[in-house]
Formats: sequence, structure tokens, C-alpha cells
Amino acid sequence: MKSIAAGGIMTRELVTISPMETVGRAASLMAEFRIGSLPVLEGERLVGILTSRDIRGVAPNRPVGEVMTKNVITISLDCSLWDAKEKMERYKIERLLVVDKGRCVGIVTKMALYWELGKHIDPLTGLMRAEYLQRKAYELVQQGKEIAVIFLDIDNFGEIDKKLGHVVGDAILKKVAQVFKRMVKEDLDYLCRYAGDEFAVVTKRNFEEASKLAWDMVLALEREKWHYDAEITASAGLAGGRRRTVRSENRITHSVADLINMASLASTAAKKRGEKVVVAESHSLKEYD
Repeated sequence: MKSIAAGGIMTRELVTISPMETVGRAASLMAEFRIGSLPVLEGERLVGILTSRDIRGVAPNRPVGEVMTKNVITISLDCSLWDAKEKMERYKIERLLVVDKGRCVGIVTKMALYWELGKHIDPLTGLMRAEYLQRKAYELVQQGKEIAVIFLDIDNFGEIDKKLGHVVGDAILKKVAQVFKRMVKEDLDYLCRYAGDEFAVVTKRNFEEASKLAWDMVLALEREKWHYDAEITASAGLAGGRRRTVRSENRITHSVADLINMASLASTAAKKRGEKVVVAESHSLKEYD
């Protein structure tokens, strides 16, 4: 699966410094190029990184090698933006050096990363878009994890939008997103606004737990207080969570696409049958109390 990679947004023209040079020289380079860090190289080998914080209050004649950060957090050229973001947040850093075949080839700043990620966030709901869901599903399957996909479609939203207007329709979608966000758990479920009035979740839960989550999300909308002259409900489709065969690498992309498509078709079937949740290629689920 083609990924949005960090190599596509990195700064390639690096200003670097040797560990033998002085802090004063490093400060001059940072001021001249208006940058907040310098990769420290011995020849072509990356040995550290020096930031403006590292040199604050340090005597200008001290060698860079004495004050640099030696344990450098790096990423590869093909590291996805989502993985780069997770790494920045985990280590609480503002920049990541990009390494290829042992050579430092670029740097990704937090500003550049978040600017690019912003293009993949739905501005109305604040949720990630479909591409994020597809990528996350691919990564989980590639890691050998079993996944399930829940596809949720707001019932009769086109008619609601026409009756109440687009402003109210947008407000409903924002609130639906908030309701769904309360239902999912971090590092277990991955929620996105798939398209229009469609939402989707990729989850690492087993089949029974994913089934319950699908029901809980549908019922949560019915129990929510809506200040509109309309009934806000959803139909859900569920696929996955029960496969036991090992997937080959060239089947992963197809498996992910199949699961998402099957969950989407199941949600359509649920809507047509007037049922809340339908399992792909199966019967409707029992309701959970």
C-alpha cells in the first residue's frame, strides 16, 4: 500500500556540524540559517544532534561533542507520517532526523509534519480521513494482528440535510463524531470520517468485542439528546475479527480493501433491512444489553 512518507516532506539541505567544533560556531550557524538544531556528523556518520536548548548558557568555547544529544531519534525515508507523529509525541521532540543507509539525508520538523497531516484531517469533525484508516489497517495486518472493521452510515441523512439545511446538517455530523469519539479507546480503536455521512472504525478487538462496540455506537446515537426536528440514527456493518489463516505479504492490501468494502456493504444491508447491525456475509447480530 502506498504510504505518505516522511521523506516527501523532509528538508534535504542540511546544515551540519562536527563534534570537534565549538558551541560558539554552532550558535552562529543556528542564527545565520535561522534553525533550531544541527545534526552532528563525523564524516558521513550521524553521532548526535545539537539543539538551541542544548547550548543555552554553555560557554562558547566548549566542543559540540560534549553538549550534544547522543541518543538521536531517527526515522527512515519511507516512515509514514502517522508513525513519525507517534514517535515525536512519544519522545516529546520537535524534529526527527531522516536516515538512509546509515547517512543522514534530511530532517522533518514538527511544524512541517503537522502541516502535512492537517491535509488528512477532516476540518468539520476533526477526525482523520479515510486514508488514515486504510493505512492503519494495513499496518496492523502487516504486524500480524487480527482486525475488524465497523462501518457506520447515518440513516436518511440526505433527507435530514435537505429538511434542516446544511448548517444544521454539519452540526449533526460534528456531534455524531463527538459521540463516536467517546465510544472508542486509544491504541485499540481507530476512528475516521470515511466520507459524507459515513464513519468507520478499524479495531484490534476480537469479534465479540467488536460486535459489542458496533452495537454500542449505534445505540449511543439513539440515546443522545438531539436539539433538532429529526431522528438521528445509524446503521452499522461489521467485517473481520474471525480470520485464522496467515496472510501473505502480497495479500495484505487486498485483505484490507476487502474488509472495508465488506463492512460498507453490510452497513448498506442493515439500512435496507431496517436492522441496526449486520455482519458481513452473515446474519444480524443479537442486541447487547
